[in-house]
Amino acid sequence: MPEAPTFELRIERNNLGLHEATLSLELPPITITCQKADRDDLEYQLRNDMSEIVAELTQKLIKSEF
Repeated sequence: MPEAPTFELRIERNNLGLHEATLSLELPPITITCQKADRDDLEYQLRNDMSEIVAELTQKLIKSEF
């Protein structure tokens, strides 16, 4: 069974009266595989896919706190 991501979310009011959040996220290994004819396209696709996965996991974890 894959490890669940762990995170810590702290929200405080800073000395300016603003909400200040600190989020720490620890993820299990994530593997992405893709194929492209052009190396630059491959780099873009890998970055985009990884960013999307991390963004979705982060959004889900934050929503569970609010």
